[in-house]
Amino acid sequence: MIDIPILLFVVYLLGMLFVLCISIVNWIRREYEIVSVLGIVLSLLLPLMTFLFSVYRLEGTNEIVYIWNQLRDANGWAIFIVIGHLFLFVWMIIGMQVKELYQWMKGLISQIQNKWKQRNNHSQKEVREK
Repeated sequence: MIDIPILLFVVYLLGMLFVLCISIVNWIRREYEIVSVLGIVLSLLLPLMTFLFSVYRLEGTNEIVYIWNQLRDANGWAIFIVIGHLFLFVWMIIGMQVKELYQWMKGLISQIQNKWKQRNNHSQKEVREK
């Protein structure tokens, strides 16, 4: 039934459980409600959809290879499954630290703006001196 290694399957299910917990906590806190609800729904449905989609694979082909081949053939369900998993992966990484990521991006943008202003001021001084 499952052709992928059991350790990979356990890591996959633990990852889905982790994403589900992150999404539930953020939904209860009323932070990022839409993304949290989407994370809850996808973390519950994607494993089932992946299993049902990979039922039609040839014997001896594991689930990942089958989905990859279907993705290369532009199968709509394969595209949805891969995009859903990418969303959950990104949500798992930044789900707990969205505020910190926002503060970091805000600081980075202000640093770039300050350097750009300094560069423009320096170039304007050179033009005035000539």
